[in-house]
Amino acid sequence: AHESVVFDIAVNPSNGDVYSCTLDGVITQWRIDRNVKRAQHLRSAIQTGPSGKGQCLPGIGCSDSGMEDTPVNVRKLFWRGSHLYSGDEMGSICRWTSDLQLEMKKEYFTEIWSLFVNEDESVVYSGRDNDIVIASIPQNPRIDDCCVQVKGNLPGRCPVVANSKDSSIMTVNRNGLNIDVWSTEGKAPSKVQTLEDHDMIVNSILLSKDETLISAGWDAKVNFWALGGDGKYSLRKSVKVESY
Repeated sequence: AHESVVFDIAVNPSNGDVYSCTLDGVITQWRIDRNVKRAQHLRSAIQTGPSGKGQCLPGIGCSDSGMEDTPVNVRKLFWRGSHLYSGDEMGSICRWTSDLQLEMKKEYFTEIWSLFVNEDESVVYSGRDNDIVIASIPQNPRIDDCCVQVKGNLPGRCPVVANSKDSSIMTVNRNGLNIDVWSTEGKAPSKVQTLEDHDMIVNSILLSKDETLISAGWDAKVNFWALGGDGKYSLRKSVKVESY
């Protein structure tokens, strides 16, 4: 098990492997044995500071140059396609293979609190508490190429999700209570709708396969927003839970 606080987990849907990240920079891959209901530790990697390149040492960690001995807090994980993406407190976003070999490391220079990658892995959306950054992912990334091509910024805070079917982005707005829906079909993102129903901070949003938008927050409500034929969302159902 981890020796530090676990911030996030992600699942590889092709085989069910679970990945977890922690305060001490460790990313760990687990294989679930459903027969004995236990998780087997397969390997770990350590995400280090901006100049570190990161090579996974199975079951141990990574060894780099420069800032190789300076692990950073890994706050977010996201699985897309055959890759694991991770974001840390120093503003780095890494892409790993399924066996935790580092493929890409990009510097975004702002702490990553939220992370979302579109379906074809060409765009990454990252955010904190004030702005959402939209950046391109190169087709053939190199570990030693740390530059990013920022496509734009949106006023808003984490979390963030995107719908590739209609090129929309959903973010929590800066007051933390409402959800803004943005269209990216034009030259610059444009706000098309603001969803209002939560009474306290929204701390989770996700998009289901049927394009239902689900939001939850400190008001202990889980809201289900349906996408209509006009391309706008309406509140379909709100569920009050006992905790938040």
